[in-house]
Amino acid sequence: MPNIKQLLLEWQENPKLRLGVLLIIAILISNGLLMLDDYRLGLLEEYGVQQKKLSKLQYVQQQSGWAEKAESTHNLRLQFENGLWQAASKGLAQANVQTWFNEKLRLLHISGLELAGASVQNDSTNASVWQVAIAIKGAATDAELLELLNHIEQNPQQMQVTQLQFNRDLQGLLRVAIQVNSTFQVPDQP
Repeated sequence: MPNIKQLLLEWQENPKLRLGVLLIIAILISNGLLMLDDYRLGLLEEYGVQQKKLSKLQYVQQQSGWAEKAESTHNLRLQFENGLWQAASKGLAQANVQTWFNEKLRLLHISGLELAGASVQNDSTNASVWQVAIAIKGAATDAELLELLNHIEQNPQQMQVTQLQFNRDLQGLLRVAIQVNSTFQVPDQP
């Protein structure tokens, strides 16, 4: 290992060494300054984001009527929940929808349409509801189909026609394929 005297002597006699070391120091200092500037810019950006959030919160805080908005939202939620079908299990949910459709077809004297299948799925967007999809197929007159669609629409529980296909046969009847989704509230689990 060279001793300190040799290093000092080399330092004094070799201008390239001094220039190289000074250049390395200058590069390290400039790199450090650039890193500090990047850090400063990051802090400014974060400050701007936090300032925007604070401004939004101050704006929201200055608004009045939060109690009324909360009550209105609560009332809308109750309205929606009251429009959901109720059942203790998926099997009962499916049976309720099938019974409702069988009863409507009987009351409306629509003998050409029949239930072709029903399935119950968990809703992918909301874990607190089930979707019961029911398929109805067969032949019906224009008036019968319109009457059935009116009853589906007027049902106070959540139902929606998700698929409706029809074409006219040679006897003038409509060949119909309907899919209706009914929304059930999942019962609370103990």
